[in-house]
Amino acid sequence: MPLSSEYTWSETTETVTISVPLKGVSHKTVDILTLNNILKVNYKPYLLDLNLFQEIVEDKSKAVFKDGVLSIRLTKKKSQLWGQLCFIGSMSEIAARREESMKLRDERTEQQKEMAAARKVDEERMMLREHMVLEEKERQRMDDIKHQEKKTAEDEMFDTFSTLREVKKDLVIEDNINLPPPIRESVQLSFRHTPRLFKTPLRQSTRKREEEFIIKNRSKLRDNALLVDTDVSNVDPTWLTSKGDEFYQRGDIGSAINAYSEALNADCRMVETLLARAACYLDLREAERCHTDCMAALKQSDSIETRFETDEARLLFQKKLLTTLGMAYCMKTEHDKALELFHSVLQLDKNDHDAPRNIRYLETLMEVADLKAKADKNFSMGSLEEAKENYSKAEKLDPGHIQVLMNRSAVCLAMQDSAACSTDCNSALDLLSKGKPKSDSSACALANILHPTPCTKRKWQVILLCRRSAAKRLSNDLRGALADLELAKGITSNDDDVAVKSIAKDIDDLKAKLNSIKTQDTK
Repeated sequence: MPLSSEYTWSETTETVTISVPLKGVSHKTVDILTLNNILKVNYKPYLLDLNLFQEIVEDKSKAVFKDGVLSIRLTKKKSQLWGQLCFIGSMSEIAARREESMKLRDERTEQQKEMAAARKVDEERMMLREHMVLEEKERQRMDDIKHQEKKTAEDEMFDTFSTLREVKKDLVIEDNINLPPPIRESVQLSFRHTPRLFKTPLRQSTRKREEEFIIKNRSKLRDNALLVDTDVSNVDPTWLTSKGDEFYQRGDIGSAINAYSEALNADCRMVETLLARAACYLDLREAERCHTDCMAALKQSDSIETRFETDEARLLFQKKLLTTLGMAYCMKTEHDKALELFHSVLQLDKNDHDAPRNIRYLETLMEVADLKAKADKNFSMGSLEEAKENYSKAEKLDPGHIQVLMNRSAVCLAMQDSAACSTDCNSALDLLSKGKPKSDSSACALANILHPTPCTKRKWQVILLCRRSAAKRLSNDLRGALADLELAKGITSNDDDVAVKSIAKDIDDLKAKLNSIKTQDTK
């Protein structure tokens, strides 16, 4: 626990000066934080935390270190004498002032980031303009040199011809002298090349890649005159659908969606293409777009009846369409509608193998969701025992439900049960690393669709590692806690600056504590 620091202060109508003796501590290790009404000075093992009487101007604050004393001069926002340095009030009032100061600081930091980003863009634009001006000057200089050299050569040539004509007049031409033939007249010829979308020459080796590029980006190149009626296959919806299927099989979901969209722009009645694009959106976990395509296909009942030659093909399409729509509803947590659609699939084909699995898994999932909701409510209200009991019931129904294990580990941590918390964290991390649920429905397509995406899995892994680290700290396993935090830091995305800084701070604290224990043991 940090010790309170000594200080002296004085004021004028414009400024407040606070002097803090550092007591042998290097000024390089001092951390100073100023907000509009907060001053905090941290130099281990001392801490000075002042809730100022009135507001100050943060930008004009200055700190000077001299002769072992840190002098901090704060500029008042209003010119007046305070009479006292610190604000005197209840704990709630002080906390409210501190919270308001932190909020204002966050808003100001965000504004500074936006201004810095805008300034960077302006500087880049200015540099680009200057570079373009330099290139233009260099090009103009080269053109002037070429023009001058060309003019000089032409003048020399014309002078030579004029000299020859004058000499020819003065010469007496004899019969046995052969004169050179006259100079031929110049003729200008123009060549027109075949127009191409790409600036490179046409090659057979790159033709397939160019066609695929056009298919992927055709929506952006629609107004390009070079694409008008260039190839019938590029606008044939059947051919575009087959290319989308090819992209999908290769795992290029984005290109498959572009190809399917172009096919639907050419013929919006292609229900198979609508379903294929809905499957792509389902793989990307975009439930709303998947639902929109499935509903558009369902509305075209006439196309479904006339487009398929056999009853078997039509039945297979209807089952797949209803199953895909049901999975989209599951992702939107509209479980009742999804269950109704899965039962509709079973009514269409009583011998279907996937529908019963999806129904069983969804019914279990609905029970687990109800128990989890009750447990979450108990947890939020502070009823830890009831929350743990409900989470345990949900875990018995579906041992592979990762969120249930994560929430139960949080309850165990709140109950100071480090062993149970570590056990649940280990189970959840094992499930995330394996990539598939451990429940009986591991072969169920719905279970695989509802499994977390790689981005979500990485986020959950960081949470679980930090939670397991906290549990190990409760059991005084500081080295194990440090190992978990370092592993979490390695998994954390660089875009999440807050999480990275928080984990790094915890790692530094743990290392400092371990070093302190090691020093005491040595003594």
